[in-house]
Amino acid sequence: MLKNLLFAGTASVLMIGTAQAADIIEPAAYDWTGAYVGLQAGYAWGNNDVSPDVEPLQPAIGALDAITLDPPDDGDIDIDGFVGGAHLGYNFQADSLVFGLEGDIEYADLSGDTDIFFSSDDEEPIGEAEQNIDWLGSLRLRLGYAMDRALIYGTGGLAVGGVDMKVKIDETGSESESETAWGWTIGGGLEYAFTDDLSARIEYRYTNLGKTEVSTDDLDLPGDFEFDNTFHAVRVGLSWHFNSL
Repeated sequence: MLKNLLFAGTASVLMIGTAQAADIIEPAAYDWTGAYVGLQAGYAWGNNDVSPDVEPLQPAIGALDAITLDPPDDGDIDIDGFVGGAHLGYNFQADSLVFGLEGDIEYADLSGDTDIFFSSDDEEPIGEAEQNIDWLGSLRLRLGYAMDRALIYGTGGLAVGGVDMKVKIDETGSESESETAWGWTIGGGLEYAFTDDLSARIEYRYTNLGKTEVSTDDLDLPGDFEFDNTFHAVRVGLSWHFNSL
């Protein structure tokens, strides 16, 4: 009888120890639910059409990659530079799916220019067109798939930015315009939680802020120049999570 009791007691202790060991070896999966704030920085680049909608002054033949005024012919501007700022968001996790809403605001230093020729036969430009994007913001949805502490996600939504444009004609002066341009952004990324409170990410997004214009009536060129405002960006960032909120 005593032997049976000892055997049963030993078995119970082993079962309890095994269960506790299993709890230690297999911790609960990371939960992405909760609020977070963070910082991000990266590099952006784009190639934007510039379209002169001005009255032709005299016939011309041939073609150039730069802008020509007679007859009007599109050029393009290569912009690139730094982007960086802060983000704020909230995640909801259901099984392996993560849904979220995120907003960000950034300083930007994207700029570029291109020459303006009177006609495609000219060898020397008569001026230039410049484009700058100096700040950015967005409000986006996020949808991701969590693999414990790793999260693969897509994101997209509303985008806004500050666009500065300038058209300079050497003989007559320059005209400039600054606008708050609205559009959309879409992309995706990979995020990893190194601790319960800290995660790192890498993200790609394409942004389209629509078209903006500069009037050139005061430059003896009745009409305007229309600028596209699109760019790609790769960002890296850190986020601090408040999962208890």
